Amino acid sequence: MEEFYDAASEKYKKYLLQVVYNEETYYTVSGVDMSDNGNDADRLLTDKDGKICLYADLPSLRKGIEEGVITFDTPNLQAWGKEINETDTAYTGFDFSSLKAELLEADDDPLLYEIYGALGIVKDYALQENVAELLSLLNSDIVEEYMDICADLFLWSSDTDSFREDFDFESLVPVLSKIYTLLEPRLKIV
Repeated sequence: MEEFYDAASEKYKKYLLQVVYNEETYYTVSGVDMSDNGNDADRLLTDKDGKICLYADLPSLRKGIEEGVITFDTPNLQAWGKEINETDTAYTGFDFSSLKAELLEADDDPLLYEIYGALGIVKDYALQENVAELLSLLNSDIVEEYMDICADLFLWSSDTDSFREDFDFESLVPVLSKIYTLLEPRLKIV
């Protein structure tokens, strides 16, 4: 995997995210709230109502940040917004629709990885906004087991080179569907 490096992102601890939602590509921001007295919690760009802000392109995102659609670390986020440009690449990307997959198989690494990334962002959001219903699902045994297996498979050096064949995908699918159902009204296309 290519190492990501962007001077503005590293300086301000804010990262451009590319999001696919309803087969359209959007952008948002994730980062550390450096103004939160060392809490260092990851935060997502949300509006005043706590909805995740999704922008169609980078100029729109920059304008939103400049105009104050900001929920965390205002000075650093605005400074970061001034330094990004249309040629910047996203730190990472994910597809929320992966959470709606009706059939999961142990050998479908691209989809399993996509779900893993989406769940990580949803968990950051649920923690940020303290969404009890989402947190309950994200902390369920089946989701935690899935995330642990994915971390071993996709992130860490391990002896694992494929997803566990005995994993209970049938139990995971309805939980992912509920997560998506709870998440969808919390997305705002700006």
